[in-house]
Amino acid sequence: MNSLDFDIIGDIHGHADALERLLQKLGYTRKFGVYSHPHRRKVVFVGDFIDRGPKIRETLHLVRDMVESGNALAVMGNHEFNAISFHTPHTESGGFFRDHTVKEIRQHLETMDQFQHYDLEFSVFLEWFKTLPLYLDMGRFRVVHACWDDQHIKYLEQHYQGITADFLNKGNNKKDASGMYRAVDETLKGIQRRLPENYSFIDKDGAERHECRIRWWRDPRSRHRLKDVLIDCPDELGNMDILNGDSYHAYTAPNPPVFFGHYWLMGSPMVENPSAVCLDYSVAKGGVLVACRLGERKGEMTKTLIY
Repeated sequence: MNSLDFDIIGDIHGHADALERLLQKLGYTRKFGVYSHPHRRKVVFVGDFIDRGPKIRETLHLVRDMVESGNALAVMGNHEFNAISFHTPHTESGGFFRDHTVKEIRQHLETMDQFQHYDLEFSVFLEWFKTLPLYLDMGRFRVVHACWDDQHIKYLEQHYQGITADFLNKGNNKKDASGMYRAVDETLKGIQRRLPENYSFIDKDGAERHECRIRWWRDPRSRHRLKDVLIDCPDELGNMDILNGDSYHAYTAPNPPVFFGHYWLMGSPMVENPSAVCLDYSVAKGGVLVACRLGERKGEMTKTLIY
C-alpha cells in the first residue's frame, strides 16, 4: 500500500448518513456490513464520533467495523476522552473522573439518550475508545484531534501507557504538576489564550468563556491581528496587533503535514495552510463532513478536499 493511499475524515458527531454519503463519494462500498475501497485505500478518522448527532450508535458501528477490519485507522477525540472520564468511577475520591454537572451532562446527553436501552453495547464502545491512540505519526503525515505540539507528543511518548486510573486522574486534573493534564488537554482540546480582564464571549453551547482557542494552524505570514489567531475573539479585541515575538504556536514545513478536526469551521472547506489542515466543518451545526484525499504527483503530496 502506498504511504499516501489515505482519506482523512473530520469530526462526525453521530451523523452516520453524512458519513456514508462521503464514503460512497470517495469510492468506498459496503460489503458484509463493512466499508472498504476497491483499490485498498484506507480512511483515517480524526475522532469525535459521538454526541450531538441523530445516529451515534450507527456511526460507532460503522467506524469501529472499518477500524477492526483493517480498512481504517482512528485517533481519540476529546468527546471520546470525556466519555471515558464521565463513565469511569473515581475509586479514591468518589464520583467520576469527569464531573456530572448540568454542563457535562448536556454535552453528553444525546449519546446517553441514544444508548439508554443498549447499556452493554455502550460499555463495549467505551472499552474500544480506550484503545484509540491520542495521535498518529505516519511518517509522511500526522493526525491528531486538536493540536500537534512536539513537546506534548514527546511527553506522551514517554509517559502515556494507556487509559489507567492514574492517567485519568492526571489527565482531568488542572492542578496536575506532572504535565499530563496540559499534554492531554491541548492535544485533544487545543491551545487556549486567556483574554484580558473583563473580556469574554459566549460559546456554541451557551457557556461564557474567558479564554479563546488559538488558530494555531494559520500560516504565520497571514497573522497580523488578534482576530487572525484567536477563535471567537471579541470584536473590540480583534483589530489589536499581535505583539512581536508571540508566535501563537506556528506549525510549518519542514514538519510533515498534520491533519486534525475539532474547531467547528464554517464556510467552504479549504486548505488554508498545506502544513496543517483542519477537517472539521461543523457537520453537527448545519455544515458539511469533509475528507482530505491524499495522493502523490511528481513526488509531491497532493491534498484534495471532498465533501
